[in-house]
Amino acid sequence: MVPESNPALQRADSTDSTPRRTPRRSRLVFAGLALAALTGAVAAPLAANAGVDPASSLQAMLGLGDPAPATETSLTTSAPAQAVGDETAGLRLRVSPTISTTISPGEPVALSVEIENATGEALAPGTVRLVRADGAIDDETELDEWLAADAQDSTGIAGDAVTLGEAESRGLAAGGATLVSFTVPGEAFGELAGSPVLGLGAELRVGDTVVAAGTAAYANADVPASGSVAVALAAPLTTPTGTVPLGLIPADQLANWTSPTGLLTRQLDALAGRRVAIGLDPRIVASIRVLGTGAPPSATAWLQRLANVPNEVFPLAYADADVAAQAQLDLPGLLAPTSFGDVLDPANFATTPEAADENDSSAVGTPATDEPVEPEPTPGGVPTTDELLAWPYTRVDLAWPADDTVAAGNLGYLDAAGLTTTILAPGNVEPVDGPASSSANVDGSTALVADAELTEPLRAASDASTDTEWREATGRLLAELALDAGTARTTVLATFDRGDASQSARVSAVIDEIAGSGWSSLAGLSDAIGAPPESRMLVDEPESEGRLSAIGRMVETEARLAEFATVLTDESLITGPTRRQLLSLLDVAWLDDTDAWESEVGDWLAEQRATLGSVSVVPSSTINVVSTETGVPTTIENTLPYPVTVVVDVAPSNGRLIVEDQVEATVEPQSRSTVRVPVAAGVGNGEVSLAVSLTSTAGVPIGTTVTIPANVQADWEGLGAAILAVIVVLVFGIGLWRNIRRRRRARLAAAEGAAAGDADAATDADAATDADAADDRDAAADAPDTTATETADPTGPERG
Repeated sequence: MVPESNPALQRADSTDSTPRRTPRRSRLVFAGLALAALTGAVAAPLAANAGVDPASSLQAMLGLGDPAPATETSLTTSAPAQAVGDETAGLRLRVSPTISTTISPGEPVALSVEIENATGEALAPGTVRLVRADGAIDDETELDEWLAADAQDSTGIAGDAVTLGEAESRGLAAGGATLVSFTVPGEAFGELAGSPVLGLGAELRVGDTVVAAGTAAYANADVPASGSVAVALAAPLTTPTGTVPLGLIPADQLANWTSPTGLLTRQLDALAGRRVAIGLDPRIVASIRVLGTGAPPSATAWLQRLANVPNEVFPLAYADADVAAQAQLDLPGLLAPTSFGDVLDPANFATTPEAADENDSSAVGTPATDEPVEPEPTPGGVPTTDELLAWPYTRVDLAWPADDTVAAGNLGYLDAAGLTTTILAPGNVEPVDGPASSSANVDGSTALVADAELTEPLRAASDASTDTEWREATGRLLAELALDAGTARTTVLATFDRGDASQSARVSAVIDEIAGSGWSSLAGLSDAIGAPPESRMLVDEPESEGRLSAIGRMVETEARLAEFATVLTDESLITGPTRRQLLSLLDVAWLDDTDAWESEVGDWLAEQRATLGSVSVVPSSTINVVSTETGVPTTIENTLPYPVTVVVDVAPSNGRLIVEDQVEATVEPQSRSTVRVPVAAGVGNGEVSLAVSLTSTAGVPIGTTVTIPANVQADWEGLGAAILAVIVVLVFGIGLWRNIRRRRRARLAAAEGAAAGDADAATDADAATDADAADDRDAAADAPDTTATETADPTGPERG
């Protein structure tokens, strides 16, 4: 038994499959009056939908009419509704065997009717009528008619139906679910003992109004199978949509999803070892491998386990990207990751290579082994993109577009891309009368067409939230196989749904049911591809114009970013994560939530516009140019986490300035840098507008052009120089004149001083001469006149 996944039914006491009939207890008057206001809101819309008088409907809901026999039921407490979209909204009735997915009418049959109230309003007590189809169901037409007989109106189940029993149901709170159990004697199916399929149905009446109805079909286990249908199954191994940083699954999310009860572990548990082909999202493999030794141990173990499964494995597009949309946009080729260099840390990878045979297990097309699947980089290096994405796939020529998205010409586009076989949803191909094999030739290409009658219940079973819902869907699947068992088909294909709605326990259980059925056997995808193809007509199902337009904008934006990335030394630092994020936004699972997808696309485009504007010229105030040759100061801002190299160019609006050359500049991460572009004065003075622009070294324009005003007054340079020369001459002239004058004064003073000294000396000399002369005269006057004596007696003393 698959564990019950509906919280409401987990709390339900549904063990008694043989309810006792007891008189319904009287309602207290005060309780009825208190409930009147609440149930009135429900009675009016239900009665209006059924075309009956709201007053009488309210009276019936409150139990004010004639009492009726009741059956003890298992009532649940209020629980959140598990409806997804409009398909499961409202009141749902499901009928199934209590413990099996087939019916053996040769013995008493225990049946359960599940009531799920997803209306958001309380449901009053009512009566459940269990019915069966009046006649045998032995072909597809009769089966389709019975399954379509559950029109939810006041007439109940259309067509002839035989009542098997009635039981009362209690009131049900909004979001609640409950089971009503029946035991039907085998004789009730006596007329249908030879019918390969038995039809069951149930109606819920509140008063005289049928508020819900449901039909189901089950294979008759007592009718021997007339043959066996070979069924090939394909299931995706993917992760939920959402914001994926850098286009990779974060390490903490990987640790969570690969834990013993994690999402990826449960998916692998459901598929591993069972004969079902696995469509693997390469993003899962790459997200684990880029972490190297830093990957969570549980993720590494999960990847090793995946490498060892015996299942057929084929690659989906990276992130399960929409290949049909790419074909309809006629892109030059299917998009794929270009680089992971921005997230590779050399410290997380071995520096010595392992033996070559350990690398072989990661090569495309090689069988899985027990050897490690981690890529071994060259010494001192990191894995390449091809090494990170390599996997031992069974085949690599399959394309699996989203359901009903393939248009005319798309298959030829995929053929040219190397995907020579395409898995198509049944709605993308014209139906044929009678059973048909999956192998087909569609629009001139090879295709595998999923079977509509098998795929629909298969997906319903895998998404079931309750045991009853799972048994009903699986029973429908086995009923289809019971009808097909006698046909001459080769191999049919059924596919599981994309997205995260599937429940792993349900998936494994329904696969086991198909494998153990007497009406079917599991086959490989290669068996379906190798079967003789049948010619089928393609139903042209192009995607919406709005979606294609949005994808086109994303692709154009990525191309602009690839050009912008030439400002970096390593362009892959921008182009790598941009491509991976783009592919993640093309995940086909987004088709189930277009509003959320459009919001994510808008946010992504805004982020890329911010990146394109991350390198820019900072606007400046007016620049005054007063010389014939100068440099225009230009400030460049870089908000990227990487250094950028740009070429700065200045274009003047007129001939007053002449740009002499461009300047190449490198700006460090998250910083500003000012460079000077040399310019020379031209003819005349006045205002000039300088258009400053940036380009990468590859010549790609970067950012927007910024206009900086300049005021040219180049003549002031000559006038200023002349004035300065005059001032210098004057300063030096005055200084020289003052110096000369000072020196002249000094010489004059010295001359005057010398002259005065000479005069004083002459005066003193004259005075001395006069004194000497006077002395001489005085001496001469006093001395005897020896001259006369000597003259008179020349012998003087000798004679005396």
